Amino acid sequence: MLPMLSQKKSTTIFDYAGLHLSFVQDFILWWYVDIPTYLLGILKRINIVLLDSTSLPIILKGYLKPWRNDYNIAGWVVGMFLKTVYIPVAGFVVIVANGALLLVILLQLILLPLIIAMILLNPFLVP
Repeated sequence: MLPMLSQKKSTTIFDYAGLHLSFVQDFILWWYVDIPTYLLGILKRINIVLLDSTSLPIILKGYLKPWRNDYNIAGWVVGMFLKTVYIPVAGFVVIVANGALLLVILLQLILLPLIIAMILLNPFLVP
């Protein structure tokens, strides 16, 4: 974690504006630097779990192997056909799941501070 800006400054008891400004700077630094880094780490882990659960890397490595080690022509044809059908479907599932999670994370990072500010400032803005 990065050091907070309020920890760097020595404020007096009469420096309320500077103290509040440093809290705002700390929040912006935390919300737009530390939290996205943390969430991208979580997204990386989710990607690893999705790839592990669909076993996509293993199937790609064994694409030219016959189905269930049946080394006649039927084993080769069935194996390639099933893997050819499975790889795009599993890849699509992984891409859609990652895209949806990334979209939700980005929308939360952008909109959540605005929504909270609107809720807090609503009593002051209504005539």
